[in-house]
Amino acid sequence: MYKMVTHPRNNLDPEYLERWLIYNKGSIERTKQRFDRLCTCTNLMPEFLQNFDVKNEFKSLFVIQDTCVMPKPTTDNYRLIITKASGLDDNDFKFIDYYRYLIVLGHYMLCNDYCHGYEMIADSRTITMNIVKKFNPIIIHKAMTLLVEAMGQRMKKIHLISGSKFFEAVLMLFKQGLSAKLRQRVIVHPNMESLYEHVPKELLPEELGGTEKSMKELAVQNFEAVSTEEHIGKLKLMEEATTDESCRLQCKFNEEYSGMPGSFKTLCVD
Repeated sequence: MYKMVTHPRNNLDPEYLERWLIYNKGSIERTKQRFDRLCTCTNLMPEFLQNFDVKNEFKSLFVIQDTCVMPKPTTDNYRLIITKASGLDDNDFKFIDYYRYLIVLGHYMLCNDYCHGYEMIADSRTITMNIVKKFNPIIIHKAMTLLVEAMGQRMKKIHLISGSKFFEAVLMLFKQGLSAKLRQRVIVHPNMESLYEHVPKELLPEELGGTEKSMKELAVQNFEAVSTEEHIGKLKLMEEATTDESCRLQCKFNEEYSGMPGSFKTLCVD
């Protein structure tokens, strides 16, 4: 056995843990495993999970895209997360910033929302070549592993809206970073009518032909929510929720984490 070191208070909000159970279909064992994985990955991949400066670090990200969580869930209680390229460029933008922001949003949802999981929609019609050049399948793979396997964010579908002359490059690079299971959940939409066959208009923002508020307005509201002092404090708490690996059997680490990005298998020589 091993011990896990979390915050010095050594406690977590019961409702936070309750949402972990919901995301993991009520399985206590799976919830324990994934929470352990999140705490372990905080050490393994600090570039994704530590040193958040929510109020300042995403300025260049917001220039090149808008990301928002839609206020109404689907009929089967999945939450829509939508990203739309702005058509602008910012040389300071780093691709990892996008996934760090998704992790910030994911933590907020774990602290506040009861849903079964997520459907992601990405509108690439106005994406630029400068942004495509920054796509990195390794970062995509690490980030999606964190979101799905560590944070337990169930990803029902990933909708990609084509129309950009760079879309084939985007699709190829994006799929390279996904697991086999997630690749099967990618749906490419050649037009908006194709998207409406899967997602009703009343759940979509006005930029996508829906009846909800604009993405820009929702993105601002989301950012205001995640940049409150209360939520930043919860993020800092989770940055400190790490594992004491000296208490874990080395063979157990090899068995569970040697395949995780950023980990290395220890060779034991007799």
